[in-house]
Amino acid sequence: MLAARIHSPGGVDNLKLDQIEEPEVSDGEILVKIKLTGFNPLEYNLINGNVVYSVKPFPHIPGSEVLGEVLNDGINVRKGDRVIVFNRIFDGNCDLCLSGRENLCYNGGLWGVETNGGLTEKITIDEKNLVKIPDSIPDELAVSMPIGALTAYHALKKANASAGKTILIYGASGNTGIFAAQISRIMGLRVYGVSRKSWVKDYGVLKTFLMDQIPESMTFDIVVNSLGSNFWESSISHVKQGGSLVSFGVLTGKEAKINIATLYTREIQIIGSTGGTRSDLIELIKIMETNQFRVPVAKKFKLDQIKEAISCYETTRDGRILIEI
Repeated sequence: MLAARIHSPGGVDNLKLDQIEEPEVSDGEILVKIKLTGFNPLEYNLINGNVVYSVKPFPHIPGSEVLGEVLNDGINVRKGDRVIVFNRIFDGNCDLCLSGRENLCYNGGLWGVETNGGLTEKITIDEKNLVKIPDSIPDELAVSMPIGALTAYHALKKANASAGKTILIYGASGNTGIFAAQISRIMGLRVYGVSRKSWVKDYGVLKTFLMDQIPESMTFDIVVNSLGSNFWESSISHVKQGGSLVSFGVLTGKEAKINIATLYTREIQIIGSTGGTRSDLIELIKIMETNQFRVPVAKKFKLDQIKEAISCYETTRDGRILIEI
């Protein structure tokens, strides 16, 4: 079967299309035929050797956001079920897992980074990592849930998002930003975005600002920074007294300075957030079943067009890049 594999870290030239053996199914595992994968900053940075996680094995199959069809019966899934992958590796036994925080498992990691992922035709995976998706949720939305939507939802929960609050989303047109805006709107927040894209207003954003044109006096209950250090100083400056800054991305850099006096005199909370839990994902599916969500798709590519997809990703900021398997 066909797979896109990185043969060594650091650059798209090391990404090749290989014919590999179909995976063997072990006890407790499910064989899944991949239908669609999402291409995220995670995959782009992984291919280019710029991730904060250890990557293994090599050659390595990336792809942490997948939608597929079950090919064999398990305990909770059956052949033919439409599923997505909860992309956190977890042992299920540590105190964090037992308290429902599998995304922080001491012995865990990211599926598709610290294991082979979904840029291939079939995978085998532990059944506990599979989540069934109802037919009412379209493919493009379903495949965007494990990273884009789940990351946004978990971050909003950690920031105690609730009706009547205001929120400013840096990178509102991005994969997580588009979902942060829609979920915030459903929660009853007033949503503002930092983006050059006016179309984000179609996704629940009341008003957009360019980075250097946010009114200095304008502050928000919650500020979302998924972009990293280049936006750190600006994002903190627009947190309301007693408000929260939630961070979950380092696209523009992972180091930043902070004025400690500003932090404690204004009682600002800085919240780190990573991925989400299985419980979050189940909640999110229920929210999507009962509310209208959309996801902009810039272009779809076939697996054998993976390098063209990467090139398009580097220049396209008007929707998702998806890979059809």
